[in-house]
Amino acid sequence: MPVWHRDVCYNCRVFCLDGKILLIRPKISLADDGNYREPRWFRAWHRDVEQYRLPPSVAETTGQQHVPFGEAVLELADACIGAEACEELFTLDAPHVRYALDGVDILGNGSGSHTQLRKLDLRIDLIRSAAKRGGGVYLYANQIGCDGGRLYYDGCSMIAVNGELVSQGRQFFLDDEVEVLTSIVDLDDVRSFRNAIASRSVQAAEAKPVHRIFVNFKVCFSDSDERIHRLAPNSRVDPRLEPNFAHTQSPLLRVL
Repeated sequence: MPVWHRDVCYNCRVFCLDGKILLIRPKISLADDGNYREPRWFRAWHRDVEQYRLPPSVAETTGQQHVPFGEAVLELADACIGAEACEELFTLDAPHVRYALDGVDILGNGSGSHTQLRKLDLRIDLIRSAAKRGGGVYLYANQIGCDGGRLYYDGCSMIAVNGELVSQGRQFFLDDEVEVLTSIVDLDDVRSFRNAIASRSVQAAEAKPVHRIFVNFKVCFSDSDERIHRLAPNSRVDPRLEPNFAHTQSPLLRVL
């Protein structure tokens, strides 16, 4: 969402929990090729984490006056969560490299990637690579449908763990407003995977740390929870590279 900070407009992701804003994370790499012209509206963020003064209406709702604004990750009680935004996955100096070296377990990417021939193949390769090189859980959510112009966004959200897909959503569907993907993952698998790569450990020990926001919240079952013994991590799935037209009768989509 667009957020004005010190009279500059940034394209941001906002992390919220229990009615409170934890972090406003501005985009650090903007798309400015093909169909995209983000710099027309936004500026990329290249500063340290700062304090953002909430608008009065938002401050009244959340009970907060200031919240962190900048590139940071959330350090929970049992995991660390970070985020990329769309174009950042495609860049050479992608944030997920720094985050993997600094021990971020789960990385989310909210994307608006339009339909293009063989672009799904590219997305899958990039997401699997991001989760493979440094280990980790990568959650990718892509826009679905039209944006009011001439572009169509084909969805196909997915979840990858240590380079393997464990869940993949549908592509080219219009019958549902929201599609939710879920997977059971074991974060100990991520830590074991990373620890087995000696060169990664060497680089991680020397890497510049990413700013952390500490949050007293858990995303994992505790060892004493009986449900943990009835659950098993999702198995890998084979990537679906071909378009799926089974859910639409649109002539336009059949041409695509």
